[in-house]
Amino acid sequence: MITAIDFGHSHVKIIQAEQDVDGIKITNIGSKSIIDDLNKFNIDDIRKSHWVATIQDLCSEMGIIPKKVKKLITSLSGHHISIKQLTTLEMEDEDLIASLEFEAKKHIPLDGTEAILDYHILGQNKDELDKNDVLLIATTKNTVTAHDSIVKGAGFKSGIFDADAIALSNAYIESKELPEEGVDVIINIGNKTTSLLCWGKNHRFFVRELDIAGHHFTLATMKSNNLNYEEAEALKIEKGIEAASTTSSTNSEEHDPLAIKVAENTVYANLTEELRKTLRYYMKTSNGAFFNKFYLCGGSAVTIGLKEFIADNLNVDLELFSPIESLKHQVDIDNPSQFTTVLGMAFRGMNN
Repeated sequence: MITAIDFGHSHVKIIQAEQDVDGIKITNIGSKSIIDDLNKFNIDDIRKSHWVATIQDLCSEMGIIPKKVKKLITSLSGHHISIKQLTTLEMEDEDLIASLEFEAKKHIPLDGTEAILDYHILGQNKDELDKNDVLLIATTKNTVTAHDSIVKGAGFKSGIFDADAIALSNAYIESKELPEEGVDVIINIGNKTTSLLCWGKNHRFFVRELDIAGHHFTLATMKSNNLNYEEAEALKIEKGIEAASTTSSTNSEEHDPLAIKVAENTVYANLTEELRKTLRYYMKTSNGAFFNKFYLCGGSAVTIGLKEFIADNLNVDLELFSPIESLKHQVDIDNPSQFTTVLGMAFRGMNN
């Protein structure tokens, strides 16, 4: 059995899964909010103690005894980890590692500690036969140590460390087929960041983190309606993107519909504009690439009206991506899309 834990910035998610004759079976699944009093929620002030306490409480609710867990996988996320596809000359492993260490330092925030990296050789480059395409995942020792301290603080032994974007890609390839031509796009909207992932068999793996997500939707709702954080979160859940609409007049008789049109959904418009810029960048830097299917997942993906808003503004067909729904499980799952990343971790843990 594998236990996978997602340290989210709104909820901690845990999946336990095992292999059976028909594939992977979910045996235990749960989610728990990191902060009980949302009016005290500060996304930049989430600390080790918050994650440790939430993991311990969720394990207790799910009947998990951390010290008895033998196979654990967790994941690093955010701007402290870099994932890049590179093209390198064919070389011996020692030379490749030295080359990748030099390259990694260009892409991760330096914090005074050594670079920690992993890599996967994707195969021969299609244009330069004496070169290989390599996927490089890099972070720093401080980042890994801080993450490991949460794992151990919650009572677990250190296990496999994954990266959110890699987990997301594993969830994708276990449930979809990587396109022979063109690229599929996954938009994963969490609470702190939105991840945009592009990938195809004959095009490079690319991921970018955008600093607009569920938390920012709530802040916009607070501002538009003069509410506290808890009230704004509830209104966002109830009304979706319309909750962030505002007017420039408090007098209904002076109500100007054009003013509403300009003001409403600003945070959502900002998100779609950042997505558009990133997709354009990918097209310009990926020779011959074109987009096939677009998928939406993450805890904030189910915000009412968001899927339609993104689809309309990007002029694409957008499908909600929730691979957990196709697996065997014996429990009811609320907002299954929020478990996509942690499910990808479980897939890797089962196959490792």
